[in-house]
Parts: sequence; C-alpha cells; structure tokens
Amino acid sequence: MAYSCEGFTRMPNRCLPLRLAGLASMMFLLCLVSPCFADGPPPPAYLSLPAQAQLKPTWIEEDYGEAAFIIIGQPEPSIQSGKHWSAACALSGVPNRMDVEEMWQKLLKPSLVQGGWVFFRDVPGQAKTARYQKNGKDSWVLLWVNASDDIRFDLVEVGPVPANLKVTLQKPAAKPEAVDVTTGDFPYLTPMPGITPQPGSKNDEPLLLDVDLNKTDHEMRVVASSSISKGYSVPQALASPLLVYTVYHDALIQAGWTIVHHVQSITGADMVINAHYAANGRDIWATLHGGGDSFTIQVGDNGAQDLAKQLDQDCHVALYGLNFDFNKATLRPDSDPVLQKVLALLKSRPDLKLEVQGHTDNVGNDDYNLKLSDARAASVVAWLTAKGITADRLTAHGYGMRQPMADNGSDEGRAKNRRVELRKQGCSK
Repeated sequence: MAYSCEGFTRMPNRCLPLRLAGLASMMFLLCLVSPCFADGPPPPAYLSLPAQAQLKPTWIEEDYGEAAFIIIGQPEPSIQSGKHWSAACALSGVPNRMDVEEMWQKLLKPSLVQGGWVFFRDVPGQAKTARYQKNGKDSWVLLWVNASDDIRFDLVEVGPVPANLKVTLQKPAAKPEAVDVTTGDFPYLTPMPGITPQPGSKNDEPLLLDVDLNKTDHEMRVVASSSISKGYSVPQALASPLLVYTVYHDALIQAGWTIVHHVQSITGADMVINAHYAANGRDIWATLHGGGDSFTIQVGDNGAQDLAKQLDQDCHVALYGLNFDFNKATLRPDSDPVLQKVLALLKSRPDLKLEVQGHTDNVGNDDYNLKLSDARAASVVAWLTAKGITADRLTAHGYGMRQPMADNGSDEGRAKNRRVELRKQGCSK
C-alpha cells in the first residue's frame, strides 16, 4: 500500500511524484527511485557519501533529465535539468540504537559537507537539498533518509542536451516521399541517435489527434485518412521524456512544422508532441510519443488522398484535416491545405459540381446539430467562392447527427462523425 511523504507518494519499489496545486503556482516534485536499471555509469564520485555507504545495483542514469529541489524560503521548488541519476544506498555498521536523524547528522551530512556540498534545506524528517559548485560542476542533490538500508537520492549535474543527441530534420519535399511501412525511417522525421528501430505498421483507420495547443478544448479531430507508425526501442540512458521532448520540439520548429499540441511531463511519465507540416504543398500530421523504453512516430500524409478518384468511384469523399473551432463554424488555419486541395480539384474540373455536407456527432440536440453542421458546410462554400469558384457549382447542406459513419459511444467514434464530406452532384453510386 502506498503511504504519503512530503512531496512524494512512496510505493514498495519507487517514489512517485505528486503535483501540488497552489493558488499561484504548481509544484512539481520528482521521484527519488525508479524501477531497476543499472546499464549506465554510477553517480559521480563527488557525491561524497561516507565510506560505509554501499550503492544499490538498481540506479537510473539519464543523459538528460530533470528533478525538483526544495529550498527553504522559496515558495516553489527549483527545477534543474541535465545529467540525471536516481539511486539508493545503504550504510553498513550503523548501531541499532542510532535513529535516522542521528545517522544523518553524524554520518551522512558531515561527509557531504566535507566534500563541498552546501545545504539549502536540512529539516528533520524531511527531504534534504544540497548544491555542489566546484571543479566546473554545478550539481544538485535531493536526499531522503528512511533507514540505514534505505537512503535515496536524486542528483542532477546541470547542463544542456548533449550535442551528440540532437537531431536536424529535413523539410518534407514538394513531392511525397516513398515510405516503406515495415522498415526504414520517415525521411523527414529521423530518429534520435542511439535508439533502435522496430518493424513499422500501417493503420487504415483515420488518424485522430488533439490539435488544441492552448488546451481550451480537448476535442479530438480526424486529421488524415490513414497513418504509418514507426517504433523504436530506447536505451535507459535516453529514456527521459524531457530529453525526447526537448530534442524534437526544437527540431520540428526549425524544420517548419507547427506544434499543435504537446504534453511535457516530468521524469517518469510520457511525452507527446502533435505537429502539422503545411508548407511546400504538403499536408502532413505527426504525433510523437516517448517515455520509458519506447518511442513512436505516427504520420498521416493527406497527400496520398486522391479526391477526384474517390469522388468518381464512390460519389462522395470525407475531407480529413478540415478542422473547425470547438462548437463553432469557424475554419481553423490548419485546414488551409485541405481547402487548397479542393480548390485545385474544382479548377481542374470545370464541369464538377459538389454538395458540401456537414456532419456532427450526437452531443447536443438534433436542431442544434443541424444548424451547426449547416453553418460549417456554408463556411467551406464561402471559402471556395471567395477564391473564385462560382456559386452555382456548390451547395451547402447540414445533416447534423443523422448520418453517422462510426459509433457515437466513444471519443474516437464521435470524432469520425464530426466531418465535412463532398458529394458529386449527379452521381448515383
């Protein structure tokens, strides 16, 4: 059973972080010990623990991670990033009569002070915080002394992401690149050095993503008709979600992608980045998910959708990546590539006439959904006529929730039902 300790929820094998919400701020406190790994170097020697301290063979070492350090007099913890260790040790030869605080004051603290550590928090029965600034190092340690055989600590050697771990992404080309589903990488989303590729896969279901960067709504949107996933196994030293987030967030922006949604969690949790590339005639959506021993890149490329072919074959086609503001008929800027594709189709086929159909999920009453779907279809028609398509070639009609294409009993089904479709007028298939 878990029991509470200051800043942490302790489990049998690890401490899990608590998020403490105040009126003015959020405090993020990290775990002291995580599941067993021992494939990296041990904590540095300048962590001057007593000679009788024995490091347990279950430490974590991350090339780039973060931890939070409590300082007396500061309302918020100091979050430091860099080389990161989480480990535990035991002290041998401790008399049975010596309690935890006496052990700390007589054995542990003097050894650390002699080694050059300066304490910013030393409260009986609570986590201890100290800083080391010598020999070109700037390091922080957070210690929790539970018993002679249970001393845990988080150590961060402050510094940037190592240069050898950064990635430079190539911008997607004007012509869609060939992507092998099972092997190889995405040409424009190369993996971080040091991770191992796993067999990829194709998903013929529509790709659903959260595209709300400001988190004003959490409505999933269908952004592509299908997707390809590439998975990678990650060594423990590179498993920090902070590392993956920092490396790819910066690289995506530099390559011209727009970050449409992200979740940056502290160590021990997952990381998600959803991004959109809408330049050079491309319309690509990607979601990157990292944390622990795995990393996945999933891509939906709308360049593969042949609107003309689908209209001729099926008489109708759903427009993926055509997004509206939540509960409104306002087209989002990221819809422009799809609209441009429809515009190009209409210009290339002067005889083509279309009904633009709006559809919703079943949230809300029928009358409201009919009005919303009709307004959304009208917004698409207005965009196209403003670009030169004559009004006699287009009609707008809202069907509300009356023509679902998926089960409204799930978030995924409702997202698929919130859509705009094109129907070829005069087509009877």
